[in-house]
Amino acid sequence: MRLVDIEQFLEALEQGAVAFDVRTQAQHQRDGLPGTHVLSLEVVQGGDLPDVPKGKPVYLICERGQVSELAGLYLEAAGFGEVYNVAGGMIAWRSRGEDK
Repeated sequence: MRLVDIEQFLEALEQGAVAFDVRTQAQHQRDGLPGTHVLSLEVVQGGDLPDVPKGKPVYLICERGQVSELAGLYLEAAGFGEVYNVAGGMIAWRSRGEDK
């Protein structure tokens, strides 16, 4: 699994990357990033992943980067080759406004 920062992630989203928010549906609805889809950790752990393309890079984001890292490990074990985890998750996204 590869680690990307929030800026790299946002650039990938602009280019049409496949991206999943592994937080809850309620969290995603509250402040999810446009272009991301909900994919719960429980679904990833269950292995039924018809919406996750195996032939494309997959980006994962959560609140801090820990749950998405775990989800990424499950995806890699299931044969997904190019998995990216967003360092700092949504916290990094929220704090970037303070940096600019």
